[in-house]
Amino acid sequence: MKRWIFENFGLKVLAVFIAFALWAYVGSRQVLERRMTLHIEFTDIPAGVALGPDVKTVVPAVLIGRPESLVDLDPDDLKAVVSLKGCQPSQKMVIVHPRIPDLPNGVRANISDLQVPLVSAPVPKDPARKKSRR
Repeated sequence: MKRWIFENFGLKVLAVFIAFALWAYVGSRQVLERRMTLHIEFTDIPAGVALGPDVKTVVPAVLIGRPESLVDLDPDDLKAVVSLKGCQPSQKMVIVHPRIPDLPNGVRANISDLQVPLVSAPVPKDPARKKSRR
């Protein structure tokens, strides 16, 4: 029995040390996933386009990062931004990918694409045009 314990003792100690170092490294590199529901902010809405009545106002998101980066994040402090730049008044639906602008370093977000219903909006008449016609 003593022979099994003390034979190649240096290699056994080295193996335990390597196993401990590997365990500590993997434990320090943990990645956490946190699911949040974020409010959507629509930007760059062109003239003649309006959001449909059944448009979503929140979107589910999965934030991935180190635990110390995610623990202090509050869903009320974050928002998903959707740009409607380039939409045409004739479009009834557009598929966009929301982005989250203010994420801490080392945190990334997974958000699925979003279908945004659109309606044609009347373009307000410009009072300056009326004056120039007179």
